Amino acid sequence: MKKASNLFSFFVLLLFAITMVLPAGFILAVSAAQAVVSSNNLLLNSSIETQGASSREALNWHPFHKGYRRVKARHTGRWSIRLRNANFSEMSGAWQRIDLQQTEVKPVFIGGWVKGGRIVNAPGGYYGASMYAEIHLADGTVKYWNSIANTGSFGWRWIGFNTREISLDGVNKFIDQPIDHIFVVPILSQATGAAYFDDITAREYEPTAAAVTLMFDDGETSTYTEAKPALENYDFPGTSAIITSYVNDSGFMNWTEIKDLQANGWEIAAHSITHRDLTALPARQLKRELYSSKRQLIRRGLRVNNFVYPYGAYNAYTNYQASRWYSSARGYELGDNPQGAYPFTVKVRSVINTTPLSVVQGWLAEAQANKTWVVIVFHTIAATGDDAYYVMPEMFNKMVDAVAASGISVVTYNQGLNQFRASK
Repeated sequence: MKKASNLFSFFVLLLFAITMVLPAGFILAVSAAQAVVSSNNLLLNSSIETQGASSREALNWHPFHKGYRRVKARHTGRWSIRLRNANFSEMSGAWQRIDLQQTEVKPVFIGGWVKGGRIVNAPGGYYGASMYAEIHLADGTVKYWNSIANTGSFGWRWIGFNTREISLDGVNKFIDQPIDHIFVVPILSQATGAAYFDDITAREYEPTAAAVTLMFDDGETSTYTEAKPALENYDFPGTSAIITSYVNDSGFMNWTEIKDLQANGWEIAAHSITHRDLTALPARQLKRELYSSKRQLIRRGLRVNNFVYPYGAYNAYTNYQASRWYSSARGYELGDNPQGAYPFTVKVRSVINTTPLSVVQGWLAEAQANKTWVVIVFHTIAATGDDAYYVMPEMFNKMVDAVAASGISVVTYNQGLNQFRASK
């Protein structure tokens, strides 16, 4: 549920620390062979299969600081890049430059597959093994970003981020103008151990059309009694995230009501069994909250593809575990979602008791202008609530009317994900 707002605030601050930027000039001036498009991937030799000047080098991949070694440990094919650090002051990586020379702002997904061997982050470190980018904008300014840090020993994980999903406050876009070129860097920094990277991607996406999802967290009774009738007025589908141990409790839907939602075109998402912060749980309990919540829903005849994190709290490990059973795991970071969105950092727009209609109308106008996917999240729909996470029925109806007036396509969460998610 939404009760521990202080926990969410703490997590947001932690995430910002993880994705802090490197100092300007992190990549020194270089002369690089410009990349060309290959199967929609802007990187050359992205699968590391082509040898460079020696068997230790990969064609088109340049050493960064300590550099890398091409080795026979692969996600696909035969080869990958290995990075290794003996102490926290060392930094290893490989880089490649892609030239976009955009004349208008377009989203770019940067990602790849990473495998870890005894990676230990320095105290306060925020890189670990991650995909890093130095992004040069059309006016000459430079922005820096990296995916969430990966640590420990683990098998191959898909990681990444989209340049248009980045926002420090949920409102202002970090990349707010066309991109000239990007240095793409698989990196191991502020950490010891070994990291392997393979099937690295950089894809530019062409936005097509906006979409909006109306999502209702926790499975409260008002989802059925208030939200369902309001959406039926326009034949809109909704998405409800269910905490399985709360079903049939006072104030929450029963199984018959949840199944009726699905029968009427709604999507049902898993929202854990007990609604605990998954980042604070031992591995066995974490897996149970993820897997068993889906299994319980499926046993009731429900189709489940996606997960919603309790309190919006996640990290690299929870994302990896969630990816074993779900197409996406949604947090509670604020923003909208560009074409080519990473499915484990989907952003939301949160409605609380002080959210005015004009703000919702602004979200819809922004999605329409930028051709993005906006996921609007509600909790309780009632005249009062025990915290800020409620909206009065009259106001809720006006918000649904505003969605209808916008003309934006209303889709379930899974439909939006299929339309906007990045390609692996």
